[in-house]
Amino acid sequence: MLSFFRNNRQNLLAENRFTRYLVYAIGEIILVVIGILIALQINNWNQDRIERKETRVLLSNLKLDVEADIDNLIEQQSGLRSRKDWADYILKSIDEQKVTDSTMFITAITRVGWIMDYSQTFPTYSEILSTGKLSYIKSENLKKALANYQTEVEDYRQIVSSYNLSLKETERSAIGHLNGMPEGSNLMNPDPAELYNGVSFNLNTIKEDKEFYNRVKHISFYTSVNIDFISSLLITKAEGLKKLIADELKNY
Repeated sequence: MLSFFRNNRQNLLAENRFTRYLVYAIGEIILVVIGILIALQINNWNQDRIERKETRVLLSNLKLDVEADIDNLIEQQSGLRSRKDWADYILKSIDEQKVTDSTMFITAITRVGWIMDYSQTFPTYSEILSTGKLSYIKSENLKKALANYQTEVEDYRQIVSSYNLSLKETERSAIGHLNGMPEGSNLMNPDPAELYNGVSFNLNTIKEDKEFYNRVKHISFYTSVNIDFISSLLITKAEGLKKLIADELKNY
């Protein structure tokens, strides 16, 4: 097509038909511009298609991350409930000056100070931020929810970490009230009676340790607050985030 215009321009110049020459020259320019615009449009379409495909993958992975985090929170909550049960059992035994199950009491003593760190797995969101692909997500509500959830998670992680020292001190104090410790060879034994064979305690001595009693009481309260925080805030927000991601995925 362009060679056709070029030959015509040459013929027109040779015939001194300048006006016709300008028309053909302008027509050639217009064709070139149209070709460039079409090429740009095709390129933009390809880029949009690639971006949409990548966004769909990112959103799908993000949804999987949130689901995994919900499972982690539920597991964390379960561990916290166990720790609260151990603390409450120690307090009840001290208050009543009676141990109904010595094996359970020793188990509670050895585990009441257990540290249960929460580790979030959210690699896709980190990837989105580090690669500058946050603009791929069109929903402003989803962007805000992601940032807000990360803030809440970080606040919770800091609260949990700040209490670890107190838990360690309580654990040392608790273990100090036991006469003897489980043998290493018994640690994998599923029978608790065998596990704590030879381990004993003096409930009167434990009762006299007011600092230990108050530490265990605080663990019960603190753990209860954490359980509620996970239920009413983190899991609720995570479930809402999961729904927002699912809604956004429908657009892709």
